[in-house]
Amino acid sequence: MINSKTRLQLRLQSSLFLGLFLIAVGILAWLSQLNTLTIDLSKNARNSLSEETIRLIHSIETPLKITLFASPGFENKEAVTRLFNRYQEGQTLIEFEMINPDLRPDLLNKYDIRFDGEALIEFEGRSEKVSQITEANITNAMQRLLRQGERWLVFLQGHGERNPYKQTNFDYSSFGGRLAAMGYTVENLNITETNSIPANTDVLVLASPQIALLPGEVDLLRNYLETGGNLLWLADPEQSSEGLEPIFDLISVDFLPGIIVDPNSQLLGLNRVDFALTSHYPRHAITRNVDAISLFPQAQAIEFHGDKANWQQQTFLVSGDASWNETGEMQGEIFNGDHDDEFNGPLDLGISLSKEHENDLGESFTQRIAIIGDADFISNRYIGNGANLDIGINLVNWLSHDDNLISINPRPAPDTRLDLSKTAQLVISFSFLLVLPILLFASGLRIWLIRRKR
Repeated sequence: MINSKTRLQLRLQSSLFLGLFLIAVGILAWLSQLNTLTIDLSKNARNSLSEETIRLIHSIETPLKITLFASPGFENKEAVTRLFNRYQEGQTLIEFEMINPDLRPDLLNKYDIRFDGEALIEFEGRSEKVSQITEANITNAMQRLLRQGERWLVFLQGHGERNPYKQTNFDYSSFGGRLAAMGYTVENLNITETNSIPANTDVLVLASPQIALLPGEVDLLRNYLETGGNLLWLADPEQSSEGLEPIFDLISVDFLPGIIVDPNSQLLGLNRVDFALTSHYPRHAITRNVDAISLFPQAQAIEFHGDKANWQQQTFLVSGDASWNETGEMQGEIFNGDHDDEFNGPLDLGISLSKEHENDLGESFTQRIAIIGDADFISNRYIGNGANLDIGINLVNWLSHDDNLISINPRPAPDTRLDLSKTAQLVISFSFLLVLPILLFASGLRIWLIRRKR
């Protein structure tokens, strides 16, 4: 029998249950803020970070900051934010911040931000920008920033070469600063003072010497190459090639006479034709993901005449189809083919060489050499044009064997597409276009008849 006492007990029980339920919900909400549990149920776990990325971010021991410069109208803002949140969930030392570039023009100038949706990654005073936001690009940028002191880039000096510390239009201070920000150790080397090339040199840069190297210096350079050293040779037409015959013979390379002329350079508003324009790039790791035009002022073509069984040779830069190597005077009207030693484009402007070696322990390693018939394209004057900076950075990454730091293949998404046979398509079309409307009409008619009889 239910009386007033029983009703009071039921109310107290209900109130107690509701109170305990609300407390339990509050505790669960509090615990969810302390411990985030994420379950990726998508096919192939494509919404999670790869194992390679997880191993990398777990190795971070000091704070790393990611800044995304994205305007309110940036289309991929949500997807990019989700990606960076995954990095934060895997490593609490990663800080993520989004900035509207329209409100902070000072930061755009400071970090040279050029694109909407560009990310800046900063770590221990060094930084790297990423324009195409993908897991592979972000992780590779982090990997490069984490390798401080492990890559030595040495510029040969003492013969009028380009200097990575000088700020004249002719020199490479912008390029050298960019490499230092990426974690490279950039040094100058005068062989006449050291009488050797340091053993820890990862890449030796020979940037268009204007004075002939001494025979002893050439011998040291030849020995460096014979033992598997990596070389970046930036060769202007006016460089001094005197005494370098042993190097030419060793790597089986010659330079065609004259300067590459490309009439299409005038389409860019240039009042001169001695600029080699490159817009189509042969398949190579150095030019991977490069899709902008690059400019090479007063460049020369390269010719490889060696045995490909000895050197693995690839071309990664070519001049345009309308270009040629002009060997006459660069004055007045210039014509193609008025000299016997002129050749029609496309001409090889940049080539790479690689060869297998063994060290003293019997371990095999790959030697890499890159040669470009121009030293101006990464100078302070021209490095900001087109894809010049990207190619320069890719050159150094490839030569230091960092072209494929981490290979992260995009995971396929087989559960985002529904494949139907023609029979199934006909059945669905017939059902929705004919059967379903008839059933709806019949049901409505039946309801109308029943109500009418009432």
